[in-house]
Amino acid sequence: RLRAEAEGARARALAEAEAVGSKLKAEAEGLTEKAAAMAALDAASREHEEYRLRLEAEKDIRLAGLETQRQVAEAQATVLATGLESADISIVGGESAFFDRIAGAVTLGKSVDGFVANSGTARALAGPWLNGEASFTEDLTRVLGSVGAADVRDLTVSALLMKLMKAGGGEGARAGGLRELLDTAERLGLADLPVAGPALNGAGAKAAA
Repeated sequence: RLRAEAEGARARALAEAEAVGSKLKAEAEGLTEKAAAMAALDAASREHEEYRLRLEAEKDIRLAGLETQRQVAEAQATVLATGLESADISIVGGESAFFDRIAGAVTLGKSVDGFVANSGTARALAGPWLNGEASFTEDLTRVLGSVGAADVRDLTVSALLMKLMKAGGGEGARAGGLRELLDTAERLGLADLPVAGPALNGAGAKAAA
């Protein structure tokens, strides 16, 4: 009888020990999973904070750019107003049409400026013409060879770019850049402008200044 009681007590002790061990193991696994979840949460929180800081920095930069553009626009408006006050201008088509022409010219100028500023292809291809180091019409005449200076002056931007692409065989990086310029000129409404205009000939504009 005593032996049976001892074995029963031993069995109960083993069962309790196993139960305690299983409980501790479960608790340890739970703590491990919780720690991993907390670590992942910390990483997500850090990423979110970094993203928020990047957004704030970009917002500040863009706001600063808008403020600069506003100040430049105010200065340009002041200069334009001063010039119009002292100019003797015959308004054809009414004041509204006159204002629309001025606004259209300003918008066109900003479009061209924005395209050149943001296009590496445009800067690489047209840089010497824009900064006055070269003459657009003279360089084009040399490239085409068979086309005279007078004929070049009569060309539109689109016709000019098409001739340049044909002269270069229509392939290669330069032809691709010229195609990009042609597409952009069409989007900006420049495709039908004469190439010899002052807006497209930096050398002529520089000499006139």
